[in-house]
Amino acid sequence: MAGDHISIHGAGGIGKASHTGSGDIVAGGKYAGGATPDASAVEKLLEEVRAMRQHLDESDRAEVDEAVAEIQANPSQERFGKLLRTFSGIATVIGEAGVPVIAAIKALLG
Repeated sequence: MAGDHISIHGAGGIGKASHTGSGDIVAGGKYAGGATPDASAVEKLLEEVRAMRQHLDESDRAEVDEAVAEIQANPSQERFGKLLRTFSGIATVIGEAGVPVIAAIKALLG
């Protein structure tokens, strides 16, 4: 039997997607199947992360800087979630100085 058999399940399904160039295949935005993060909430998070940065050692500071750069580059929804978990993990470990970051993440996630 020749031809493609396509079965689509779940939110964000787009069917068959052909790709011959470079970059992401995007149907309905990178956050199809999930809400696009609110830009002001992301900026608030990054502001709190920058404030938290002074309380970090060199290694954590480098990890936070890399994560900030990735968020500013508009990552996929999956990668965005992983970056939020990076911030929340570091914020939790440093204690009181990380509380505003945790609050900003909760506000971002709704």
